Amino acid sequence: MTISRRGTVLVCVGVFLVAFVLRAYRPLSRPSQWLSRAESFNQALDERDWANTYQKYHPGVTAMAISGATLRLYAAVSETPAEALMTWVAPPFTTQYGQRMAQGVLGLALALAGLLVATTLTLRKLAGWPLALTAAGLLTFSPFYLSEGRVLHLDALVSSLMLLSALLALVSLESGQRRYWVLSALVGGLALMTKTSSLFLVPFVGLASLAYLVKRLRAGWPEHVEGRVGWVVRETWARLAGPLLLWLLLSLLPFALWPAMWVEPAAVVQEVVASIGFQIETAHKGRFFAGQIYDRKHPPVLFYPAILAFKSSFLTLTLVLAGLGRYVVWPKRGKLPLQPLTFWLLAAYVFFFTVQMTIGAHQDARYILPASVALEVLAAVGLVGVLEMTQQATMGREGWSARALPVWLLSLVVGLQALIALPYAPNYGAHHNHLLGGNRVAVKVIEIVGQNEGITFVTHYLNQLPEAGSLRVGVASPLERSVEQYFSGNIALDMTGEDDYHLFSLINLQRQFNLKRWLGAWEAHTSQGEPPQVTVIIDGVEYMWLYATQPSAGSEPVVVRRGGGLGFIVLAWAWTIGLVATFGWALRQIEKQNGESPRSRQVSGLHPVETADR
Repeated sequence: MTISRRGTVLVCVGVFLVAFVLRAYRPLSRPSQWLSRAESFNQALDERDWANTYQKYHPGVTAMAISGATLRLYAAVSETPAEALMTWVAPPFTTQYGQRMAQGVLGLALALAGLLVATTLTLRKLAGWPLALTAAGLLTFSPFYLSEGRVLHLDALVSSLMLLSALLALVSLESGQRRYWVLSALVGGLALMTKTSSLFLVPFVGLASLAYLVKRLRAGWPEHVEGRVGWVVRETWARLAGPLLLWLLLSLLPFALWPAMWVEPAAVVQEVVASIGFQIETAHKGRFFAGQIYDRKHPPVLFYPAILAFKSSFLTLTLVLAGLGRYVVWPKRGKLPLQPLTFWLLAAYVFFFTVQMTIGAHQDARYILPASVALEVLAAVGLVGVLEMTQQATMGREGWSARALPVWLLSLVVGLQALIALPYAPNYGAHHNHLLGGNRVAVKVIEIVGQNEGITFVTHYLNQLPEAGSLRVGVASPLERSVEQYFSGNIALDMTGEDDYHLFSLINLQRQFNLKRWLGAWEAHTSQGEPPQVTVIIDGVEYMWLYATQPSAGSEPVVVRRGGGLGFIVLAWAWTIGLVATFGWALRQIEKQNGESPRSRQVSGLHPVETADR
């Protein structure tokens, strides 16, 4: 598959616009700390208080700078015709605080869309357009990635930077072009300025360099009988030690843009390094997993694998397994989407990052997002691999349908990924893998309310009530910061009889912290069989309940239903059965061809590099 230069520009613009709109429009952001830190970052720059551009040990510099820039832009265009361009992203009932939050997310959405375009172009260089476009589509509509990309926080940004840095390193090792190595290091430096978990890139780049060194040594071993030790030493320096040292030095260059490093570098580095120990030793309060609550305790080792499984779409999960099957069961016959070494390094990226995050006691679903986005790339490899097998199985069959097969199949999968995600808008985080039973099963295993999904439906109801601005709503934490974005009335954390309404979420039942503030009110409402005034149900699971403290006799309860429904579970199993059948059929057909005809037949369509040439 080839695309002209003009077509490449159109593809990049299309990927950027779709990714940006999905992430910027009506964001759902629970945490509030990075908005205040971005504002403090701006203030420190205005006052030339360079030391205070360090706000927290994460360190989050890139996120503060990006969101701070859009906050400045919003202030500059306020009360001008251009203001409409900055306010379209938020619902009309958004409060002033909510508008500021939306503007902060807007900057991150721009950055994430740009990084997705860069990732697409890097994958084109690494493996060609079919894989690059498939990965771009899967990443654009990945429910988990999409959900975290609509939040003013660090995880989507660091995940994007880490993936791009790793892919650039693989392109450099594969092609021998050092400019990609330099770019990998610079992007890796930006990742390090975003979140300390990206330190994972250092051992990963070292592992990738070592793997390619071993490959080169094995190829040249027979030719270097004399002076072999010296040759090994020279190759080790040229292919491993030297490049890794260069990568480390270049990754430090972006830190020169951080004003805090100009005045207090030692103190900042010391605090950032100390935070790593904190993350390893300190567990979250009230962490739910598999029916139990781990209060300040390390969750089991299956915590992150379960999250990866449930947060992936059924397309991603099955295609990753298909890719693994392609490279394990049948790696030496036919054409492969990626070189085996590159594929296994990407698989190692997912595995070892999951191990790294499992070691630490400080665990949260969003922390594993870097592994999740890499899984989308592996899923694209799996799809292209199955497609190539299908083409080889049908070789010799000419016609328009055979030539159009790659485009149709790739478009179908990307379209299905969009079909899976969009019914959850704007609550993309409420999606859970339909192949594993969707929300009805996920609620028994993991926390399924990551960003207060369903909150906009409740606040929309409250805003339509008479004298909404004077209403008092008792809110169970951690709902308060989300409610504050979309409701201008009075918000109370301690539920009393003075409240007009009480708002609860499924996350309160799963994590059960601050029980004294809300448990009594919850038991009072539920023990009497009182129906909620508003219930938000997503995929058959109740997410939010709004109770009136003094229900009106004629008031009709409101039930909001969203999500893919049971039909998506049927679709997931139909897809899986079809994929397994296609994989098995293609494998049998190719084995039959190998026994009847020469291996030199050509397969039209995708044109990856032959395994024998690698």
